Amino acid sequence: MNSRLGLLSLILAFGLPACATEGGGPADAPVFGQGSEDELALAEDLSYAALLDAAESPAIGKGITEVRTLKVHVDPTAMAHTKVQQLVGGVPVWGGEAIVHLSPTGAVAGFTDSLLAQVVVDSTPDFTADEAVDLAVAAWPTGWSTLTDEPIADLWVIRQDGADHLAWRVQLEAVSYGPDDTMPVYFVDAHDGSVVWSYDNFQTATCSGATNFYGTVSLDCYTDGTNYYLEDSVNLLGTYTWNNTTSGLYYVSSTSTTMLGSSAVYTNANEAHYVSQKVHDYYSVTHGRNGIDGAGGPAYITSHGYNFITSTTSYSTNYVNASWSPTNLYMTYGDGDGVNAGSLTTLDIGGHEFTHGVTQYEANLTYSGEPGHLNEAISDIFGAMVERSMLGESTDTWDIGEQTWTPASAGDALRYMADPAADGVSRDYYTSSIGSVDVHYGSGVANLAFYLMSEGGSHPRGKSTTVVTAIGADDAADIWYLALSSYMTSSTSFSGARDATLSAAAALYGTSSQQYTSVGDAWTAVGVGVAPSCTSATYTGSLARAGKSAYQPASSGTSVTVTGQTVSLSGPATANFDLYLQKKSGRTWSNVATSTASASTEAITYTGTSGTYRTQVYATSGSGSYTVTWCK
Repeated sequence: MNSRLGLLSLILAFGLPACATEGGGPADAPVFGQGSEDELALAEDLSYAALLDAAESPAIGKGITEVRTLKVHVDPTAMAHTKVQQLVGGVPVWGGEAIVHLSPTGAVAGFTDSLLAQVVVDSTPDFTADEAVDLAVAAWPTGWSTLTDEPIADLWVIRQDGADHLAWRVQLEAVSYGPDDTMPVYFVDAHDGSVVWSYDNFQTATCSGATNFYGTVSLDCYTDGTNYYLEDSVNLLGTYTWNNTTSGLYYVSSTSTTMLGSSAVYTNANEAHYVSQKVHDYYSVTHGRNGIDGAGGPAYITSHGYNFITSTTSYSTNYVNASWSPTNLYMTYGDGDGVNAGSLTTLDIGGHEFTHGVTQYEANLTYSGEPGHLNEAISDIFGAMVERSMLGESTDTWDIGEQTWTPASAGDALRYMADPAADGVSRDYYTSSIGSVDVHYGSGVANLAFYLMSEGGSHPRGKSTTVVTAIGADDAADIWYLALSSYMTSSTSFSGARDATLSAAAALYGTSSQQYTSVGDAWTAVGVGVAPSCTSATYTGSLARAGKSAYQPASSGTSVTVTGQTVSLSGPATANFDLYLQKKSGRTWSNVATSTASASTEAITYTGTSGTYRTQVYATSGSGSYTVTWCK
């Protein structure tokens, strides 16, 4: 989508959401539901208007005049989310993103704010992309000799060590499928040619184990009438083998429907194809997602007239690794060496690599520092959920790579979500220095938080005293998926992940739910933030018929000084009561957050500035008594 200049003109053209009036019905009727093209266009327009709403916008005072849309969608709770990329002179700002969250009625429900304030940079480069590539390759210790693909360069604005730079992002690839594989990313200053920042974007999960873990399985194959291929033309999943070479991909085929073959090359490819289908099925059935990118792709191999999401196996020999390529967009699984690992084609590893792709198309978490830890943890989380969906829940659910890791050592795993420190290197409690830890090891903090949300309990090594009440893995996974797809940006930190999962829990279950409380408690147990605390007040009342409203604590409102508020409504099961949080500006009241589900149980979570607020309860249908709990 195009970038937007002159946001003020949008506000004048489309206006801001309507205001509530004293004694009347709700200020807005629901405008979002199924995510139609018209709804998405409206969500984008309202979101751009909200970005310059002086009372609420995170862009105010940051000097931001230009953004472009990255994604607009309506989630299962009928809330709309517009993610935008900050620009300077048409150049994207690294990590400069925001998400505008809109209630089903179009009112602003909050912001996820990763925008950078007062960015100042000359957006005209002095070095070309080709020159930047040469500088980046010169900075890479082995130069051109070890690169395995053409470098990719694009222009960004990046803030590093407090200074703003116009920089070429140069992506290199040195992947020979050995222990030193790497995908270095260099940011080369476009004015002076210096390297501003670099990190390794090779996203891997290293495991080990036996082949053919799941016995003889059913596989969806493609046939041309003579041969059968490991290609699923319905879900667009294709699996191919390097045939223990490094020179090209080969079909895995048979002249009959029996694809067993006589070698590990066949067995491992069968397993990878089976796993890709089960991972695809998990995301489709559980989260309504079609493929890695949400639209049935992305494709790397085009074959037999189809574009396939691609898995590759048996690259080189004795390869102890698995990876998702963020540039080529395919998955690779090693055969293992039989000592450190067997074949890496297990359900949890396949779910891990597939999820790296999902993350790239959603939050696109930078593979470095705290966002990198979250990137790895989210892959572990959904890898575990894929395995659980097929094998049922057990203690093995919470071990990563347990089927394939060190075949001669029974009972061990690559990582342990229930006790991350059990591997001797992973972190299980947050500290401010965690950003310097390897992305795989720092993932333990979020892995443990997810485990505690699901299973309950306290920190396995007594590093905190918080006791978490279990909500079950299904609810925890739904919360994390919504957080990833709707509330996280590329620079989300652990603190931001806490906020994102709390927002998702509030949207799915309400702020007065056990799910919301357990999410906060789980993060507290691993040292991220504190347990939710606020001063609660309870108000009761009744509405006589449809169309009636009531205000709490009074129509004149009350002063609120905290930035975070939660409100919940419990009304008659036979009625449909809606809940609105309103803020006063001059003599006018405006809806700042709404909850308009089809029943009378509603919940709002809102972050904003101090001021005079009130709640409105409105009877869409029915009558009866209600209770409002307002934490402020």
